[in-house]
Amino acid sequence: MALTVISAAAIGFGVPLLWVWIGSQLQGGSGATELNFTVAVAILAGIIVTYIGVLYIAGWLMSRFESDPDSGKQRGTSREPWMRGMSDTRSVGPRRKSTAAESIERVFIVTTMLVTAAAWVWFLFFAEGGGLPSQ
Repeated sequence: MALTVISAAAIGFGVPLLWVWIGSQLQGGSGATELNFTVAVAILAGIIVTYIGVLYIAGWLMSRFESDPDSGKQRGTSREPWMRGMSDTRSVGPRRKSTAAESIERVFIVTTMLVTAAAWVWFLFFAEGGGLPSQ
């Protein structure tokens, strides 16, 4: 679980912070109060391209770990537990160990939750003018 949270924080906060640092290097000068349009576009495009690259790497890793070593074929026909219908006829068996592909999915789910929570906290409490009414 700790590795999942660390990976999610690195993906969710590390990528944008890396591109803000790269943008500061591109901007040049000290104490600049405004951002060049080209630097802003470079930062935004860099973040998007980096996330696309991370998703492709995650997809490659998931496909690599998805194959069943015993049968030699992919598990493509089975459904993940969260996609199955909820019914009281399903037997409750012992909990199985999660696969590497499920761990990668979990990292992206936790990343989304952490970044969303941080964005709401920033918007409500730290944004200039504040997100909450002042009256």
